[in-house]
Amino acid sequence: MRNIFILYLLSICFSSFSQEKLVKVNDNNYNVFIKGFENRKENTPAIIFESGMGSDLRNWEKIIGEISTFAPVFAYDRAALGKSDKTFKMPTTKLVAENLHSILKSLKISPPYILVGHSLGGVYIRSFAGFYPNEVSALVFIDPADFTETKNDWNDIFRKMGIPEKKIDEMLYNRLYKPTKIDSLNFGPSSEAQVLGELRRTDFAETSALPLPNVPIYFFVGGKFEVPMERRSKDYDQEKFFHIKNNSNMERWRKLIHSTNKNGALIYLTNAGHYIQNDDPKSVISNIKVLTENVK
Repeated sequence: MRNIFILYLLSICFSSFSQEKLVKVNDNNYNVFIKGFENRKENTPAIIFESGMGSDLRNWEKIIGEISTFAPVFAYDRAALGKSDKTFKMPTTKLVAENLHSILKSLKISPPYILVGHSLGGVYIRSFAGFYPNEVSALVFIDPADFTETKNDWNDIFRKMGIPEKKIDEMLYNRLYKPTKIDSLNFGPSSEAQVLGELRRTDFAETSALPLPNVPIYFFVGGKFEVPMERRSKDYDQEKFFHIKNNSNMERWRKLIHSTNKNGALIYLTNAGHYIQNDDPKSVISNIKVLTENVK
C-alpha cells in the first residue's frame, strides 16, 4: 500500500511538470503542453513554440520530446485552434503576444525565453519579441512567413522572370486585395489568413515598427519545392519562382541576423519542405541544442 501511495505521489509530481492540459486565461481555455520544467535552473531559457497558420501544438510532435531532454519546453494551441476555446477576436500580432504572455505568466513560466516559430508563427514570435524584448534570449524562425518582405520585393521576383507588369499587378491584386470572407466555422485558420493578408498589404509595418532584441537569430529554410504538378500556377513557372524567392528571402534574413551582432545562423536544408521540423527533425533538434547551450 505504501509503494502504491509513493507511485501516486510521483505521478502527480510528474504530471504537474509534463502534461497537456487546459489553462484558463482571460476567460478562455487554452490547451498547453509543458515538459522539463522540474529540472529548470534559474535564468535557464525556456523554449516557447508558436505554430504555423491554423496548426495546433501537434505541429511540434517530432521534435518537442527530444528537445525537452535538454531544455524546458512549452507549446500551446492559439485561440480557436486545436483544443483551445473558440473565440471570435481577430488574432492580431498584439493580441496573440498578449495572450501568450498571460498564459506563460499564469503557469509561472518566467523568462528568459527562446522563441521558436514556424510559418505564421514566425511573424508572431517576431512581434512577441518586439513587445517584450527584455524577456527573449534567442529567436528561431522555421521557414517563416517573411515579415521582412514588401510588395515590391514580391513583384521584383516576377520581373526577374520576365512577367509583364500588367500580369504582375493582376496577381498582386488576387493575392492581397481580392475580397474574401472569414469562415466562421473555421474561424481560427480563416482569421489568421486575414491577419497575414493585412500585414502583407502594409509591408508588415506593424511588425517592423517594433524593436528587435539584440539576441541570436536562427533561420531554417526549406529548399524542397513541394507543390504537385496539378496544383501549380498556370501563369508562371512556380518552381522557378520558389527558388528565386528563397534566395531573396535569405539575403534579407542574413542582414537581420548580422544586425544583432550575436552568433546567429541560417540553415538551408535541401531535403526539407515547408514543415522542416517534420522533414528533418534531427537538424532542427541539434541546432536548437547548440543555440540553447550558447545562450545559457
